[in-house]
Amino acid sequence: MFDLDYTLIIQGCVVAIIIGIFYNLWISTKVYGGIIGSALRFLGVGLLFFTIAVLEKSLANFSVLPMTGSLSMLQDVLNLFGLGFSALGFSKLASVAKQ
Repeated sequence: MFDLDYTLIIQGCVVAIIIGIFYNLWISTKVYGGIIGSALRFLGVGLLFFTIAVLEKSLANFSVLPMTGSLSMLQDVLNLFGLGFSALGFSKLASVAKQ
């Protein structure tokens, strides 16, 4: 399938993209500030966890990453973290609507 060199390049690009997304999310939510900014930050981090889980699944399907039991458990844990952060973000947005 893929040679080891290509695998490392693809994984490095994925890591760089994820770091860039997190940095841009952190900087752009500072502009909003307050409860809305923190809610958007939690929602963004939740979506980032979902994105990482989907990218790992896609890379495993294309045989870039070896599919193991621990990788599937990691994907489940990432989805749980994504759900948790998304729930916190929506909870903060609901508290804004109540005020």
